[in-house]
Amino acid sequence: MSVRTNDQILHDRVNLPRLVKRLEKSVSEDDWSVSSQRDTWMKAQGTLQRIRHARLLLKNVEVDDHGTSPASEHRYQRLRATLDQVEAFVTEVEQKAAPPLKRPTPILPSIRVPVTKAADLETIPVEATLIPTEDTTPSVPSVDDLIPSLPSVPPILPAPSSATSNITATPTILQNSRALQEELSEQLALMATQLRRNATHFSESLVKDKSVVEAMQEKLEGNFDFMKKERLRLREFRGKSGSTTCLVIMSILVVLVAFMLMVFVIRVT
Repeated sequence: MSVRTNDQILHDRVNLPRLVKRLEKSVSEDDWSVSSQRDTWMKAQGTLQRIRHARLLLKNVEVDDHGTSPASEHRYQRLRATLDQVEAFVTEVEQKAAPPLKRPTPILPSIRVPVTKAADLETIPVEATLIPTEDTTPSVPSVDDLIPSLPSVPPILPAPSSATSNITATPTILQNSRALQEELSEQLALMATQLRRNATHFSESLVKDKSVVEAMQEKLEGNFDFMKKERLRLREFRGKSGSTTCLVIMSILVVLVAFMLMVFVIRVT
């Protein structure tokens, strides 16, 4: 858990009421029905992101507030109730304006299943090779009688069932994986678009906050210069008023002494 500095704690305490007031104002004053359905949905998405940020700020402020008083607890409950009301309204608007989810057209039914044809293998019988000889002796049998004829070789055909099933199953797996990849690509594109919108909205909010902070800084600097001038004037006035006070006190003492002398002289004479 990261340690938060005093500047961050003060920044959260200052921004939390401003953010909640801005959200409440946007819900009560903005028109959520004039713009198109897509713009309304995008606006609702951005408002929900700001509500989540406000809840995070409220949680951080509550954690950092160690000495919680009844007044601060009441203020936190009021902020939480306001955020609940705003979130309920924006969620209802977001559900009404949400675009319908469209699944991509499946390409699997449009692909024809490949048909494999087993090649018919023709059997070629092996013919006996005869060696011609000359009949030299009538009593010796002929060579045709001595060499027997070779039997015909049966045809050898491969089993087409396993090959056909493998060929048919492979395109089906490829089609399923391709459809899944297209669906994931579409979801990633939607997420990237939403992330870009959130980044744009956050940058615009930072620009607005920066202008407000700059204006407050200018006012604080002006107040600081004015207080410095007033401090110098107060110092000069205090010096003058001190000397005048001493003169007045001395005058009062002189008048009292003179009055007492006059009363004494009158009594004596």
